[in-house]
Amino acid sequence: MGKMERFSFVALVAGIIFFLFADFISWALPMFVLKDIPKKSVEDLAAEAIAKNTTAWSDFNKLARYYPESFKKLCEYTESFSGAGDVIKDCKPNEKTFAKALRIGHRWYIAEGCWNCHSQMVRPVSNETLRFGIPGVSNTVSYPSEYQNELQAPVLWGTKRIGQDLIREAAVHNIGWHVAHLYNPQSTSPGSVMPGYPWYFEETKDGKIVPNERGIALLTYIMWLGSWEVKPPKPFRVETAEK
Repeated sequence: MGKMERFSFVALVAGIIFFLFADFISWALPMFVLKDIPKKSVEDLAAEAIAKNTTAWSDFNKLARYYPESFKKLCEYTESFSGAGDVIKDCKPNEKTFAKALRIGHRWYIAEGCWNCHSQMVRPVSNETLRFGIPGVSNTVSYPSEYQNELQAPVLWGTKRIGQDLIREAAVHNIGWHVAHLYNPQSTSPGSVMPGYPWYFEETKDGKIVPNERGIALLTYIMWLGSWEVKPPKPFRVETAEK
């Protein structure tokens, strides 16, 4: 074997070793970083949002008030795909219905492939914080513990940003904007290449187009993203009587 052949063989072996090492690091390093951080269940996240009176809890209450018939259907939603459990008889905004909506919304977010075009991570490089962060909040850049929960499994960091990064979405747009955007993205974002999702809506008896039970759930999940970092003014929050 000549010198060039030996060099090519060594380079090939070295390349394979470095590739395998990089692949090992990509899953092993996060595992070691997160091993001491408890993994929160969807129920834990719902209870925490209610206890802290976050924007996600406020928005969920608004969805229940704005679309009562769809909210009732959410309580009755039993499709096995959702993994959301049985019918909820006490159909009102509470920890159980909130957790169910988050779980269903998360499943449909993944099923629709939203993660193909939207990432969920503000990286500490370039102008990431200017584009996707929230000025004035305690954590503009993403951090490990906010991913240690069931709603971030599988990991939805993403690599492409055909659309906006969504990890801080709770601070960017309100419910009305998201309802219109989900039904017809071009109505809120002219020139957008995002398709509409009319199957998450239904027509009421008086001819109005409103989110259906799956739409309520998907909106709940999207409005939950980043809500733990949003510090809204007091009037924005849900009053105790409305809980």
